Parts: sequence; C-alpha cells; structure tokens
Amino acid sequence: GAGQKFAITFQPGNEIFSYDISLSEPNIFDTPYTLGGTGGYYRRIFRDYTEERIYGGAAVTRRFGDVWVAEGRWNWANIRLDDIAFGAPIQIYEDEGPSDAVNTGVSVIRTTIDRLTRPTKGSRIDLSYDNFGAYAGDLSFNRVRGDYTGYFAIDRDFLGRTSTLRVDASVGYIFGGEAPTYEKFYLGGRTLRGFEFRTVSPKGTPSVPGGPVDIPIGGNWLLFLGAQYQFPVVGEVIDGVFFCDSGTVTEEVGFDDYRLSFGLGIRLYLPQLGPTPMAFDFAFPIMTGEYDETQVFSFSAELPF
Repeated sequence: GAGQKFAITFQPGNEIFSYDISLSEPNIFDTPYTLGGTGGYYRRIFRDYTEERIYGGAAVTRRFGDVWVAEGRWNWANIRLDDIAFGAPIQIYEDEGPSDAVNTGVSVIRTTIDRLTRPTKGSRIDLSYDNFGAYAGDLSFNRVRGDYTGYFAIDRDFLGRTSTLRVDASVGYIFGGEAPTYEKFYLGGRTLRGFEFRTVSPKGTPSVPGGPVDIPIGGNWLLFLGAQYQFPVVGEVIDGVFFCDSGTVTEEVGFDDYRLSFGLGIRLYLPQLGPTPMAFDFAFPIMTGEYDETQVFSFSAELPF
C-alpha cells in the first residue's frame, strides 16, 4: 500500500539458471530516496566453462525532476568457474576462483524517450562508474561506461504510423588493475549483429600446445556505434528494419580490429506477448577480425534501450 515492491524470480534452463529475490522501499525514512536490495544465485554455461555466482547487493536511488535519476550501489558476489574445457585459455584457468567481488558504484541516467512501445522521439543517456576492491574482495580494478540511445521520427504515413531512426552508442573502459575474464567487455549476438555471442573480443592463450586460439577472453576497451531505421509494413503488427552495427573490443583504447555489419529484419508485435516486439534479423558482416565467428540470423525480444 505504500509503494513497496517485492519480487521472486525463478528462471530454469539448459544454459541459464537463476534465482533472485528483491525488495525496494520508496521514500525511505520519509525522504525522496528509494532503497532496494537483491540477492540470489546465477549459473550460465558458456562454450568453455560454467560460471556460477552467489550474490547480494543494495542500491539507493533518487529522481531529480522528470528526466534525471541518480543511483549509488554496493554489490558482493562469490564467483567460480567450473567445468573448464581441456585446452581452454590460460586466462580462464587463472580466473577459476572462487573469488569474492565487492564493488561500489554510481550511475546517472537521463531519459526523455516518449514511450516504451514504438518510441518516436527522445533519448536515454546512462553513465556509470564502478570500483572493485577498494576495501574488500579479491578483485581490484575500475570500470567506466557510457551508453546512449536516441530516437528520431523520420516520416508519418496517412494512417498515423511513424517511421523512426534509432541511434546507439556505447563506450567502456577498465583501468587501475586487472579484471578477470568474466568482468571484461564483449560484443556479439544482439550487441553486434552478424557475429556470434561474445566472440568480438581478444582471444586467449591456449593452455596446451596446439589448443584452440579462437576462444574470447574479453577486453578492457569497448566501442559500439549503430543505427536502425524502422518502418511500418502490416498494420500495427509487423514493422521492417534496416540496420548497421559496428564496434570493437580490445585491450587498449583504439580502433583496432573494428567490425562492421549491415542487415535487415522484421519486428513482430503480438498483444499476447506485451509491448516488446519479437525481433528477427539477418546481418551480413562487412569488416571482420581474425578468428571471428559470424552469425547471419538472430532472434530476440527487442527492448527500447
């Protein structure tokens, strides 16, 4: 009755299994601040290992006006890599753990997007900083990241349907220490269409002679630039898209091994599945890096940001 939110999420699956409990209290102690907490268990099977996390954390947020939100957070996680494949990179074996990750971070978000279903104008800017290991934990590094998403109305037809241009940009950097492979940056899959999930990344050093040399281990520098034009095709049910994705993930700041892809797809809006459309995309890589794994078709639920 006072706006509190309590949620229990259980997600079983072959590749991902997670269990999460969260609680938030708005206007804590009759102030304009919201206090929230979460805890749970997460397991994901990757190509060469299984990652397991037991985690907990808390966050304090405050809204400033209609468009600005600031957040301060604290998180703890116990992380372990299991079932590491024979011949996996040395870097993955070095991160086997278990390790305690303790981080403190802040975020500032500015949102002016007009609506969550078929946005036509506005933007979202998300700036964040996280420090790991300043006072506790086994990891020690800093991570900064900035994300931008903007929507621009290009045309409106006689039925009132709007064609829009979506522009995305992301930049991230890890410094002041050595981050483990599971905390570094990756691109691929829905984050850079035309390439397999997480394969846009530096590759690891084989732990045995003749071992695979194409296994991604993440990078300290991330850059992504993308644009997507969306237009109505069939009523309010089907939209078409043309898009361009580009970016890179490297150890040092720069434009080395830059990737570029173009593609097209459709967005299927079904009332039974809520406001988020199903995205079916075909992407064709134009610029690739050594040992990249390409992926022409991808499918997901597309969020506005």
